[in-house]
Amino acid sequence: MKMIGSILLAVGFLAGTYTAVSHEKSVNWTEYGICAGIMIAGMITLGMSRVSEAAQAGEKHDQDMDTLETSIASLVDKVRNFQNAPGDEDQLTIYTRIDDELMEDLHNFVEARESMIPRLGMQTYANIMSPFATGERLLNRAWSASADGYVDEVRDCVAGARAELERAKQLLEQSRT
Repeated sequence: MKMIGSILLAVGFLAGTYTAVSHEKSVNWTEYGICAGIMIAGMITLGMSRVSEAAQAGEKHDQDMDTLETSIASLVDKVRNFQNAPGDEDQLTIYTRIDDELMEDLHNFVEARESMIPRLGMQTYANIMSPFATGERLLNRAWSASADGYVDEVRDCVAGARAELERAKQLLEQSRT
């Protein structure tokens, strides 16, 4: 639709220009009016395509906001389960659980995060992303500590990640009300 509008606008403009200069003494107003009508049709078509694009973007933002809420809730629950893992053996395998259980939710959250800006504003986006990013970094540290066998570090990082992700979840929920 956008391309059709652009073509109509260009054809109307070029034909109108040609019509205006093709006769030495006067302008054929009938031909010129037809060209102006083609240009107007192009502008209307472009306007309609912009409205359609805005509506589609709004739907995508709504879907992304739902994805954000689902992903962060899932992350908080799964990290809580990591924290409840009792033994040292469980702590030493956290890195495999992070890979297996958290990567999809982390990816989904990151992919949808840009929709927070038009829906919630830049400041709210920054307020939510700051604890989310800290939680994500702490999960990366937990992964490394688990792979290297530092059980106490794993516990500390998982606890910190949980707190930060819960904070991000709470801020997201507050912003949606």
